[in-house]
Amino acid sequence: SEQPLATGETATSTSYIYTRSNNMMNLALLEARQEANVYLINALASRLQILEATMVLDQGHAKNNSDNSNNNKKKRNKRIKGEKKKTAGGSGGNTKKDEKSIYFSPPPLSDPAVPKDFKGIHVDIDKDLMGTDNDVQKRLRNLCNNIPLPSAKFRRAPSDYYDWKLEQRRDYLEAPHIDYLCKTMIMRNTKTTASDCSDRTNSKYYMIVIQYTAKMKKEKLQKIVRFLRPEKERMSKKSVNMRVASPEDGVMLSGYGHNAVTPLGMAVDVPMIVSHRVLELPYIWLGGGEVDVKLRISIPDLCRVFNPIIGDLG
Repeated sequence: SEQPLATGETATSTSYIYTRSNNMMNLALLEARQEANVYLINALASRLQILEATMVLDQGHAKNNSDNSNNNKKKRNKRIKGEKKKTAGGSGGNTKKDEKSIYFSPPPLSDPAVPKDFKGIHVDIDKDLMGTDNDVQKRLRNLCNNIPLPSAKFRRAPSDYYDWKLEQRRDYLEAPHIDYLCKTMIMRNTKTTASDCSDRTNSKYYMIVIQYTAKMKKEKLQKIVRFLRPEKERMSKKSVNMRVASPEDGVMLSGYGHNAVTPLGMAVDVPMIVSHRVLELPYIWLGGGEVDVKLRISIPDLCRVFNPIIGDLG
């Protein structure tokens, strides 16, 4: 407010003009501050409204996230529960669908499986055995006649046979394809508690028949062995570790020399596991009791005589 004139002052005096001007400036500044305060109050009110709206949204998101988390947890628990139902025998289990996928049924047998007029296999010593016969071959021929094994055929090969390519071996044996050429291996389970081969669901040794053109996968072989038992009796993964048996074990089990193993006439009845891929063939060639002798046998005869486990080896 405007102050009254002091004694001796006039409206035109310098001191009066200065004081009045000062008062007007103070008044203008005060009004400006009041306007600024109103602006700040309005801004704070707007900010407060924004914060309240954000809190409401956050609460909604939190509720949705909680609901989603609960739903995901329920789904996860449901999935785990379903997997546990499928799991057989604890850590070593798998589903029945898996069991069906690793085992295969043998081909149907002809009726009769052995021709009625079968009188024994024929071997031309000069042509089939290159003029060299011995006690091993005579014993094997007798086994083929007595079992009987009508599809059996023996063929002696030159001493450098294993230096040949598979295509050369195929041509020598007159096989349609190199897939007909198979090898026989004896594998040992180094983790089993079994001491012999009397139980094929838990044998110390297994005889493997697989094509030269195929690659055996150890994991698949071990799964085949484990799944031979029912779910509740199934061995754990730690109880199966398949390794190639030593040459000494091979000789002891087969009764034949090193690299001369044949499933026919084994010294010990070792369970046989055959690759399912041979089921596509009418016959295969295997070892014939000597390093340079090969044995041809039909797939139906192989399955009928040796009752092999047929599985996916690789």
